[in-house]
Amino acid sequence: MDLEQLLAGLSKQLQQSWVIYITSSEALQYLTDVTGVDDTSESNAVQDDPLMQLRLRHKASQSGSRSHIKRIRRSLDKLIGSDEGREVVKEAKAVAKNEIAETKAVEVLKQEVDEMNDRFARGNDADYIESIMAPDLSSNDVAQDTSDDDKDATSDALPENIASNRNLIHQVLVTDPADFDKLSWDGVNSHLPEISPDQFMSTFLPETNSDDISPDDLPMRVAMNMKLAYFNGVAQEMSTGNYVPVQGLLKELHDKMRTLLPNRQDLHSHINDDDIGYSSCLSDIIRVLNRSGYLLANYLEAPSRAESTRELLGCLEAFNSRNRDGDGDNVPLTIPYEFETEHLFAVASIAFILQKVELCQMDISNYKFAHQLAPFIHQVGHEYERSHFRKTHGDYGTVPIRELQQMLPSTHAWVRNTVGLFESTDSITMQSNLEQKMDFIKGRGFVDGILFTKQELVLPELFALDIEGINSIRNEARCCVIATAISLHARNIIGSSILKTEGNNELTSVLRKKHFKRDDLEAEVIAALTSFTTALAERSLSEEECNTLKNHALAVLRGNDPVLKLLDNRIRSYFRYACRWTPDTKSTGERSAPIEMKTGRKIVKGDDDLLARSGVASSKAEFSLAAHKEAKRLGFTFVSSDLIAAGNKARLIISLACSNYDKDILGRLLMAEK
Repeated sequence: MDLEQLLAGLSKQLQQSWVIYITSSEALQYLTDVTGVDDTSESNAVQDDPLMQLRLRHKASQSGSRSHIKRIRRSLDKLIGSDEGREVVKEAKAVAKNEIAETKAVEVLKQEVDEMNDRFARGNDADYIESIMAPDLSSNDVAQDTSDDDKDATSDALPENIASNRNLIHQVLVTDPADFDKLSWDGVNSHLPEISPDQFMSTFLPETNSDDISPDDLPMRVAMNMKLAYFNGVAQEMSTGNYVPVQGLLKELHDKMRTLLPNRQDLHSHINDDDIGYSSCLSDIIRVLNRSGYLLANYLEAPSRAESTRELLGCLEAFNSRNRDGDGDNVPLTIPYEFETEHLFAVASIAFILQKVELCQMDISNYKFAHQLAPFIHQVGHEYERSHFRKTHGDYGTVPIRELQQMLPSTHAWVRNTVGLFESTDSITMQSNLEQKMDFIKGRGFVDGILFTKQELVLPELFALDIEGINSIRNEARCCVIATAISLHARNIIGSSILKTEGNNELTSVLRKKHFKRDDLEAEVIAALTSFTTALAERSLSEEECNTLKNHALAVLRGNDPVLKLLDNRIRSYFRYACRWTPDTKSTGERSAPIEMKTGRKIVKGDDDLLARSGVASSKAEFSLAAHKEAKRLGFTFVSSDLIAAGNKARLIISLACSNYDKDILGRLLMAEK
């Protein structure tokens, strides 16, 4: 490595250390302002500080980053001299300040302080976590009447922390019951991926703790660096003989494990905090951690999660046994996962088990959400949405039509434009029944008037909570059309029946990826298409074939290809079919014949058990079968699985709107235009 590369690496480390030092200092000052506890007084902080753990974390980050800056400064003095080294440090500090301002890192930390302070004011953390994790849906715990006279019985039927979250309730209502297990409290997919000890430990290594994080997500990078600085500070304290910080980490681990099963006192007896206080060497710390990890893997975690925990426990046990046997006196001690010090390895192992406990806590929370709360919301949520809509816009069911049009101007404009899309094939008259009117709204109105409209449109008030869903459907449809178009050209070039196979994940993932420059998009699509076509042809493509493929791909991406017009009409037709599709009445009431015939005893419980317990009918399987046939008929076999998911989402969104507001809003507005 030459001097220039070395200086660049040191400068980058300086910038990150300055970010941590400055943000930690600001957070400590804000903690003092909020709590009134002077952080310079240790006795005061321990006795009176309600946010002591947060203060200790920021103190460790501040101390660790300050020491790192000093070490780099000494290295720079030796490499380039004192004066130039000072300038490098100043420049890194200036860059760090700009980064902090751009990412609003200090504001994020202050928000964390405020949230923890509010939580402390409400009471014990364990009680708070339990209250949001497992809301009791029995009739005995219906929320009490409040001073708000407008609050209706439907809102009272929901737990208070749920009734105030409109987006969460709406998300459940536009989710098929078969997919309830994918819902989560924070809106992220509930099935979070498992992380191996190797992957987790690599974040602590100097060469990976910054480069593995996306530069586009600066706040995440700052947060990660602050965590690493804190854990490094704990390890440094251990190396000097101070075990208080690491004992605090183990105590935090025990507290979190107890909150997972608050009523299992038999397990609580095995989580002994006294052993933490007696831990005065590395071997003691690892022994306590091993016992906690054993309880986690064998009694708390799901089997699929426990495998990685047991992997680390085996490594810890082997490492600790070498220390006890005295092998380290004769043989150089090899520290697992390429750690430089055994103390950092021990602290990183605690951090891993802590993350696994938090993941277990989230799994339990999401499981209860899917099995208890989501089915209940699905039953009472429709009236909740109508009630909230009345509070926001007015009593739409009793006002004259003129007042209704003024009350909901965007919805009125959308319905008026929908009538303008009327074609001879649409059989709707004044005498049409409500179901026929809603069929027209779902097809012409939603698909042609919202999903694929080319006019500037203010989204109707009915879809105020569906902006993200509608945008995702549009993007998915665009990707499917482009992928189908270029795959048609690829088939013609190599003479293969490419549309008889399922789509290429690499190609569609490139199309979904966010690109800031058109050149980057075109280059990546051409590369993915060439790779896919070569694999499909099972031979190398000639130069002429590659050029032809490139030209067709560019024409499609730039909107100049004639096939796009054909596929545009077909994609609209597909979504009209999807949005108008209704399940067989037998499937929503009495049990109909299964789509697939299965024999034998069922070993693994899955979606069918969830639906049977919740009592909520699902039509996802029936829709998927019908949508696949329609996508295949229209020539979208290449992307059929993606279109099925997008079509189901579109169907659920418009079906909810029509179910909630068919007679009182949509039907009245539609007939007023006829």
